[in-house]
Amino acid sequence: MKVYSSDAKYIIETDNYDVFDHGTYSNVYMLNDDFCFKVFKHENIHKPEPIILLKDLKLKNFYKIIDLLYDSNLNYYGYIMDYHQKDNYDILQDKELLVDSVNNINDGINELTKNFIQINDLHIDNVIVNKEGITVIDIDDYKKISTDNTYINNFRYTQLLKSLLYDYLKRYNLTDPMEGYALIKRLVNNDNLDINHFNNTMKRYKKPIDYFQKVLK
Repeated sequence: MKVYSSDAKYIIETDNYDVFDHGTYSNVYMLNDDFCFKVFKHENIHKPEPIILLKDLKLKNFYKIIDLLYDSNLNYYGYIMDYHQKDNYDILQDKELLVDSVNNINDGINELTKNFIQINDLHIDNVIVNKEGITVIDIDDYKKISTDNTYINNFRYTQLLKSLLYDYLKRYNLTDPMEGYALIKRLVNNDNLDINHFNNTMKRYKKPIDYFQKVLK
């Protein structure tokens, strides 16, 4: 399949590239060392509005959109984005990185909400964690909302944070995993993230993992 960037800088024949990630509706390919591109398996599976908005807003800790991709009939077929690679960096050892990431993504989600974008697939499979922080790498699945209602986006972001923190906390030998999860819920204020509460709690500890030390061996 051949796709074209909107500025005609890139003309991409997908058969010439290897798939390194795939989902139900799309494949992701490496373009070069810095960029990758996503191509949908069918035309117009997703609408381009959130991607165009993301490209314009340039939100911190969200993937950067380089350009959108279309077929020869101008059907929206995907986009080029910057490449983020997972590594084994432990965010529970780096307070500045964790706090900056959590706050930047929170600001980004609030900005998307102000633009009436509700993200439907904000979950742990759609973020990358490495020494650069936490990065959201997929907001394709969205819903256009008619009011500035922050509840759904905030709820999903809180669930993402709880899953992500618990995933890292499991690297340590917990004496009581459920108590560890309860501490995570307390940190993010249950199901509705209170960013001020999170920040004030983190200020009291040298490292995020110190907050959980009471439940570790």
